[in-house]
Order: sequence, then C-alpha cells, then structure tokens
Amino acid sequence: MGICESQGNVDKKPVVVIVGGGYGGIQCAKLLDKTGQFFVILIDRKSYFLHNIAALRATIEYDYAHKIVIPYDRLLTNGCVIQAEVTSILTDGVHVHGRHDPIHFEYLVIATGSSYAFPGKIAEIESSSAINLFNNLQEKIKQSEQILIIGGGPVGIELAGEIATDFPGKDITLIHNQSTLLQPKIFQDNFYARLQENLEKLHIKIILNDGIQLLDEHNKSNMKYIEGRQTYVTEKNKRTITADLTFLCTGAHVNSKSIINGPLKVKLNPQTGRLIVNDYLQVDGYDKIFAIGDISDKEAKFAYIATEQANYVAQLITLIDKKKSYPKPYQKHLYPLMLLTIGRHGGVGQLPTSNKTLIGNLIVKHFKSKDIFTSHYRAAMNYRSENHMETNSGYLKKLNSVQSILAFTEQDARDLLAGLPAKDIEAGQDFI
Repeated sequence: MGICESQGNVDKKPVVVIVGGGYGGIQCAKLLDKTGQFFVILIDRKSYFLHNIAALRATIEYDYAHKIVIPYDRLLTNGCVIQAEVTSILTDGVHVHGRHDPIHFEYLVIATGSSYAFPGKIAEIESSSAINLFNNLQEKIKQSEQILIIGGGPVGIELAGEIATDFPGKDITLIHNQSTLLQPKIFQDNFYARLQENLEKLHIKIILNDGIQLLDEHNKSNMKYIEGRQTYVTEKNKRTITADLTFLCTGAHVNSKSIINGPLKVKLNPQTGRLIVNDYLQVDGYDKIFAIGDISDKEAKFAYIATEQANYVAQLITLIDKKKSYPKPYQKHLYPLMLLTIGRHGGVGQLPTSNKTLIGNLIVKHFKSKDIFTSHYRAAMNYRSENHMETNSGYLKKLNSVQSILAFTEQDARDLLAGLPAKDIEAGQDFI
C-alpha cells in the first residue's frame, strides 16, 4: 500500500474518504481540500490520474502518454492520497488490501467509475507501465496494414479518426451493431450524417447493423487488443473482414466489486449494476454516503457530468458539516453534449441546447481536437502544461474545459467563428 500525503490529520478534522481518482473523484477531492474544513483521503489503486479523454491521441503520438498520465502527488494540500485497492466498502469505513483495520470516515464519496478495454482506459497500477503500453501500441499500429475496430461508440470513432489522420494509408474498418454510429435517436439526424461523412472522407469503411462474434479467448476481461492476422465473418451479413490488429471498443464495465463485498450491495440497481441515489446524490438511505459518475445510477455517463456531480456533492458535504440547509436538488442535464474528435483537425459536436446546435470541424478543432483538454487537466493536478497553447482572446478563452461548453450558446459559437483569424478557417472546415 503506497501513500502520498501532505500531512496527517493533526487537527482532527472530519474525514472525507473518496474512493476512486477519476474525473469526479479528483474534482470532489480538490474542492473539499480547498475549504480547509476536512481531512480528505483519496484512494485509488493507481499512482496516477489518467486523462482518458485524450488517451486515444497517445496511441499515435509518441510519448503523449507522459502528458495524460499525471501523478496524484500534487493534488491535495491538507489531505492525502492512498494508493491501494479497496476490497470492501462499509457504512462507516473502507477496507483496503494490505491493511487490517478499515479507514473510517465521517463522509464517503464513491467514485469508482468504470473499466474499458485499452486504449480507451487502462488498468496498469504504475505510471511507467501505462506509458510503455501506449508507446508499444504506437509501434503495433505503425506496423499494421489492416485495422478492425469493433464498436462505433465514442472510443471506436475517435480511435479510427486518430489512426486515419496520422496514418492515411491504413485499411481501417469500423463495425457497429446499431443502425447509426453511437446510439440512435439521441442526437439530431445531421449529427449522425456528418459524423459518418467525416469518417468516410478519411477512407474509413463503416459497417452498421452488424457485429462480430469473438472467440472465448478474445472475450477475456483483461484483453487489450487482438494482435496477429485474423479473419472474421460478420454475424448478420456474413461479410469477411481481415485484420492484423483488432480493437475491442464495445462498452464499459462498472467497477462495483468493493460495493458487492459490503453492505451497500443491496443498494445496487439490479438492472444497471449502479448505486441507487436520491436527488441529492446520496446513496439511498444514507445521508453521508454519496455516489457520483459512472457508479451512480443517475444521468448519462460522461466525464463532464461526473465533474458536475462532484461540484454538487462537495458543496452539499460542506453545508451538511456546517449544519446549514440543503441546496436545491441536483439538476440533471436536459440536453446531451457530445464532442467527437476525428483526428487532430476537427470533428463533430452537438451543444446542450434545446435546438441541438450542431458544430463542425472549425469549432471542435479549437475546442477539443488540438489539445483535448490536456493542459486543463494537467493544471488541475498542479502540473505544468507540456503543450503550450497560443494565447487566445475573446471566446477562445472559454475553450479550456468540458465544463465551459455547458453554458456555450449558438450565439457564442457564431461570435467565436467571427473572431477567428482568417488563416484558421481552412478549406472544408464547417460550423453549423
């Protein structure tokens, strides 16, 4: 069990334990730590925060992994980060591997997140191993001629775009078992059409309404990707696909083992496997136990939503501890936000507005594709940005985090477009 700590709880402050150091976990920990009101303990099995929104860029750009694998050691001022595996979560403490007694708390935030096949996410405990995995994969991509990506969700789409942009000679096939990419009928029709059009411009072959039945040996939970020449036959149309590198991008698995091993198991929704929470993000029946992000049975599963939930819970814990009135219940987002990069030069997005404003290559490039919020998250972890962005003015200053677009309007988008230098408006780039 490794421990990185700034100081012990010498002032006997109320202890907040946060299980899971993903987007929601680090945000909640930072906010509570900043109050000076609590002793915050963040527990994660890894020694680093993975900025996995940018993980797919690390598959094609050498050593980009160094920028997105960020140690936890500078995160907290008044609390500590414990590197350990949580084996069970109780109602008054958590058990970690290698320690006999539980770590007790006054407040608990469960932010265990979800797991996904590499390179979408990564399970390596130490940062050096994680970085090596990304760098080794780059060599495999370079050497491969035919690449198959199974799953046309956000990870599959962005992985295809990254590879096709940097390696335009690759034969890339993306197969998805839905009638559209992503999930049908969530976004406006033009969004799906533009998304597919942009991928096909990069000569990516897209197969919809079909799938591939993998062998049992390829369905193992620790499978990262499939190396070596394989020939597949699709399930419905019996099409033959040959690939020498295959990626499995077919969905996340909720990290609930530590919950299943404890009394909160009965609070898991049997349909989703996620914790049932009330309108204040409290686990059903417990005033001082909260669940946020992918483990919470509330709202869609995106990093920006986990961060919004973390903001709310940090505020609520502070108020409860001061014996003040509760704030208004947590408000779910009414309209979905989606920003999909297709390589370095753009992508397609839909703003979270009632009219479902569509944005194209130009704004997505400036908002996400160029830096993928890496500078923002390195700064959040108190590390210097290694990707110095140019000094921006006007609306470009808004484009520093996923949260900033939640209040971004169609008029903002038009003002942004009008304020950009002419040299940035390249042929083929679009807005709406």
